[in-house]
Amino acid sequence: MNKIRVRTCMSQDVTVLSNDFLDRFLPKANGDFIKIYLYFLRSASAPDAALSLCSAADRLNCTENDILRALRYWEKEQVLNLALTEGGELREISFVSFCSKEYFGEEKQEVTAPSGITADRMTELAQQEDIRELMFIAQQYLGKTLTSTEARTLCFFYDGLHFSPDLIDFLIEYCVSRGHKSFRYMEKVAMNWHEQGISTVHAARTQIESYHREYYDILKALGSDGRHPVEAEIKMMKKWLETWELPMPVILEACERTVLKTQKPTLRYADGILSRWQAEGVKSVDDVRRLDAEYIREKEQAGKKAAPAVRKKTGSFSEFGQRSYDYDSLESKLLNQ
Repeated sequence: MNKIRVRTCMSQDVTVLSNDFLDRFLPKANGDFIKIYLYFLRSASAPDAALSLCSAADRLNCTENDILRALRYWEKEQVLNLALTEGGELREISFVSFCSKEYFGEEKQEVTAPSGITADRMTELAQQEDIRELMFIAQQYLGKTLTSTEARTLCFFYDGLHFSPDLIDFLIEYCVSRGHKSFRYMEKVAMNWHEQGISTVHAARTQIESYHREYYDILKALGSDGRHPVEAEIKMMKKWLETWELPMPVILEACERTVLKTQKPTLRYADGILSRWQAEGVKSVDDVRRLDAEYIREKEQAGKKAAPAVRKKTGSFSEFGQRSYDYDSLESKLLNQ
């Protein structure tokens, strides 16, 4: 049984869970994946303890494949690194610090959170005409005076993300028009734009329109093109694209399977497929093919174990003893009579 070493850069007398982890991964990750992540994170505080896939599976009441699937998911999310032996067995799990360059990268490290703007810097920004005008515009959209936290977030868009006043104006208008007046939501959209390199209103409009085109591509894949999506459908597709961040090839694969199975353009059935795939950590069509192969293999193994023994049929005609007759002798007896 291969022993696994677990390493973390955190203090070993406590188990620390980063707020970044809670904000970014808790809403979208499978519950069992989170349980397995926490178990190994806790195990890192006792590096001398005997740890293996078998012992972890027994402790968590799951299979070793479940654990490996969860660890591969977290490795794809870049929150931990896995090291394997030459034979392909898991040897080491290294947790990535959420405040290290290894996690954020050089470019992302330069971006500070809204709370990172000092009081002195806030005073400086408040004197700028652009900032005063943006605060006035934001208050008109929201219909209320900005709180200190909201004002700080607005300054973060300008000073931290280096958005132009026009882009910030468009950001607020876009979010409010979609029914989101929360600065928390605006911050999430702004960070998404920043990560995609969006720095102009034109680029932001193009990105938004691309999402709209994807809605129509999804409906077309379901055989329901030629109409506009309704609000409930948009909400569902937005969840796939933005919350789960599933790539279009994976979504279109689910749509194709939906049509083949139901012969109907039902997004709800496709949502069921994508929910399972998202829980399994699917990020590409190759991941889907891998799950298909695992399913077929497990089904074949289950079929071999459950194959019934061949039993002799009872109550059939063949059970009774068969008589043999000497037809020549019978014929002779009849003639003599």
